[in-house]
Amino acid sequence: MNTCKPTLLFDQDLFCIAQCPHCQRVGLTFKNILLGFDHSEFVELCRNIGQVNFDQCGMLMPDGQLHMIINTSHPDVQFSLSRIEFDLFQAGLSKALRLLGLYDLLKIQSN
Repeated sequence: MNTCKPTLLFDQDLFCIAQCPHCQRVGLTFKNILLGFDHSEFVELCRNIGQVNFDQCGMLMPDGQLHMIINTSHPDVQFSLSRIEFDLFQAGLSKALRLLGLYDLLKIQSN
């Protein structure tokens, strides 16, 4: 029986981030993609994406639209996000990272 009862960190439309308080794994669902990260991988992803400027790093795709290509900690998995998708992704990661920081602070203070 699975004992993971994830804590919701972010949930909006087709984008959800949750963390298991026991194993600390973070699950990220974006549209139809589900990825799992350990805590440090997820924090690194959040920090990296938080520093990206879409206008400076976007790539022109064959359909004429700018997209941001985002590598993950999984070497064969990348995101290709439009500006709207990237803005949502960046904001969601930022909110989830702040909430993780708050939970870590509360955990430290309760010890």
